[in-house]
Amino acid sequence: MNLVCSFDKLTKTMSSRVLLVNPPFYRLLGSHYNANSLGIAYIASYLNKHGHDAWLYNADFLNETEFSNLTDLYGGFVDYKKYFENKNHPIWREVVENIIKFEPKWIGYTSYTANVSAIDIISKKLKKSMPNVKQVIGGVHATLDHDILNKLSGIDYSVQREGEKAMLSLVENEPIEKISGVVSRDGNTIINIGDADVNKSIDDLPFPERDKFWNLNDDEKSIVDVSYICSIRGCPYRCNYCSSPFHWKRNKTQYRSPESVLSEMRHLKNNYWNINKIYDYSASANIDSKAKLKITDNTIVYFVDDVFTVKKDRVKKILRMIIEEDLNMPWKCEARTDHLNEEICELMRDAGCVRVKLGFESGSDRILKNIQKDETKEDMLRGAKMLKDAKVPFTAYFMAGFPGETDDDLKETINFAKDIEADFYSLSVLSPYYGTKMYFDLMDQGFELDKKPWEYFYHQTGDLMVNNTISNDMLNEYLSLNELNKKAKGYI
Repeated sequence: MNLVCSFDKLTKTMSSRVLLVNPPFYRLLGSHYNANSLGIAYIASYLNKHGHDAWLYNADFLNETEFSNLTDLYGGFVDYKKYFENKNHPIWREVVENIIKFEPKWIGYTSYTANVSAIDIISKKLKKSMPNVKQVIGGVHATLDHDILNKLSGIDYSVQREGEKAMLSLVENEPIEKISGVVSRDGNTIINIGDADVNKSIDDLPFPERDKFWNLNDDEKSIVDVSYICSIRGCPYRCNYCSSPFHWKRNKTQYRSPESVLSEMRHLKNNYWNINKIYDYSASANIDSKAKLKITDNTIVYFVDDVFTVKKDRVKKILRMIIEEDLNMPWKCEARTDHLNEEICELMRDAGCVRVKLGFESGSDRILKNIQKDETKEDMLRGAKMLKDAKVPFTAYFMAGFPGETDDDLKETINFAKDIEADFYSLSVLSPYYGTKMYFDLMDQGFELDKKPWEYFYHQTGDLMVNNTISNDMLNEYLSLNELNKKAKGYI
């Protein structure tokens, strides 16, 4: 018997204890985020399916039923920056102590640009306390920044694109050089073998983990919003301010079958919807600007796809199946107005849609063309009217501060926003995220975005990062659109 081979096989297949972490972000702004983070939830379920012990730790969770309003989030950015000036702040110690208490063999972090600094602080502290524990960063920013390991000394590996198979291979001690999507170190050299292979069929993935929440008691677990569903991975559009086309790759967008989507809806309703779940935390970032909002219903499905309505025939089949099965499950989604027609809007209503989230971004056709939105103001007006005629509520997302945007452009946006009469307005100021076409175009134009701390890349700071042609008066008039918000009823 070859004892070396037997030992290698045992080491590879031995169950590992893995903690997948959503770092604090909204807590630093005076709010919190109590929803299930689907990226790491999928990785956890995939690891658990293969015999490992993977848990989710949401360091942004608070056992509270009220969230800060949108105005407070803008104002909270000043205090938010102070957390990063004090590396020994109690919140960093709290997160590190909770991770240590778990006794992991592996730690994985989900990243987006604004939370990279938090990951840096936490991972360095853990590297000192638990030097033998391996730390991995994945998610959007890790995928876009191929040199992230040069910036985060506490992190051992990064994963580019989909993380399920890559993380399993890491945990099972596969040779690093053979793991698709994993970036590693060899001394001072970064070894990058490219993006992770695309899953051949996302229908075959297990449903995301919805039970194993670390550091929460049973009562707290019951108020985690687990009603998020991902039916599409990626986006085929090319908006130059958005990271999705570069994160997922436009030509690799994947669609779950309607049958798979309905199966998860049934699973969700049968196993997680009950009268003890009374809070919907899915709107934690965008609340009525005038007052804190207490939300009183957790049973709302949120299709978190970049654009749920991409394929009209597929969408219509999903909606008809929901209606035919009489699922009676309220839901909301992201969409584009140029995908809508009267039939789809009416099917949305009949299938239980309580909110469509539409990225209008601007009311200026000039700006829409510059940002490669591939929609016109006329398209948007038509789509908004069809939703209103079908009595389907919608949230309108707008941004200000695009390169070259003028007061006249922003005035067009303000007037357009009033014309569409949305049920809720979510207003932000452009933050050119790392890895997007806009980011690199602006770098070529001389903007020193790479000199900014990552925490500045948060789109509700109120600061004009790359625009000096919009007046303060016009920006304040734009932000005052919050006053148009109607009661959101938890469906923002």
